[in-house]
Amino acid sequence: MGEINPWSYSPSPAAAMIFLILFAITTLWHIVIMFRRHAWYFTVLVIGGVLEIAGYVTRYLASKEQSNIALFVVQTLCILVAPALFAASIYMVLGRLITLVRAEAYSPIRPTWLTKIFVLGDLLSFIIQIMGSGMLTNNFTLGKTIILIGLIAQIICFGLFVLVAVLVSRRLARDPTPMAKSLDRRSSKNGWVGVMRVVFFASALIFIRSFFRLIEFTGNNDSPLQKSEAYLYVCDSTLMFGVLAILIYYHPSEYVKAQSEVWQGQGEELI
Repeated sequence: MGEINPWSYSPSPAAAMIFLILFAITTLWHIVIMFRRHAWYFTVLVIGGVLEIAGYVTRYLASKEQSNIALFVVQTLCILVAPALFAASIYMVLGRLITLVRAEAYSPIRPTWLTKIFVLGDLLSFIIQIMGSGMLTNNFTLGKTIILIGLIAQIICFGLFVLVAVLVSRRLARDPTPMAKSLDRRSSKNGWVGVMRVVFFASALIFIRSFFRLIEFTGNNDSPLQKSEAYLYVCDSTLMFGVLAILIYYHPSEYVKAQSEVWQGQGEELI
C-alpha cells in the first residue's frame, strides 16, 4: 500500500527557509521593541510571529518528508491561525489610542468594550480554525468546512473593526481632542494620524490575506490556488511579513509610549 501524500504540489524547501528567516528576524525585533518600550499589549503579536516561525520550520521539514501527515497538519495550522493574533494586536492598538487621546465619545463602542469584543471574536475564529485544522487528517471535508466558518467569522469581525476605526478616524480628524493636539506636538511621525495609517495598512493586509484563504479553502484540490504554492507565498506569507515589517517601521508605541507619563501624572492608567 503506497504512502499518502497530502500535498497538491511539491513544496519548496528554499521558499520555506526564506520566510522562516524573515519571520524569525521580524519576530525577534518585535520582542526587543516590546521589552524596551514595555509594550506588553504586543505579546499576542509576538506569539503570532512564533507560530509563523513554527509553521515554516515544519513546512521546511515537510518538504523533505511529503508523506508525513503530522508535519502537513502542523504547518497548515500554524500558518493559518497566526494572523488572527496579529489582528488581536491591531484591535488593542485602536482601543489604547482612543483612550490615550480621550476620543471615547467618537467611538460607537466604549474602548474598554471595543478591545474585549473584537479580541474575543478573534479568539473565537482562532479556536474554530484550530479545530478545523486538527480534523484535516481524519475528515478533510469536515475540517475544511470548519476552517471556512472560522475564516468567515474572522472576516466579519475584522470588517466591523475597520468600520469602527474609520468612524473614529474621521471624527477625530474633523474635531481633534485637546489631548490629541497636545500629544501630536511631541510626535515626530504624524501623531495619531500615523498610528491610524499603520492600523489601516496592517488591517488591509490581514483582510486581503483572510479573503484569499477563504477562496482557497472554498475550492477543491484541483483549483489553481491549491495546485501552486506561489499563491500562498504571495497572498499570505508576504502579506503577513508586511504586517510585522510595517509595525517595526512605525511601532504604535512610538506615539502611545507617552501614555505612561501623561496618565501617571493624573493617576490614570490605560487598559
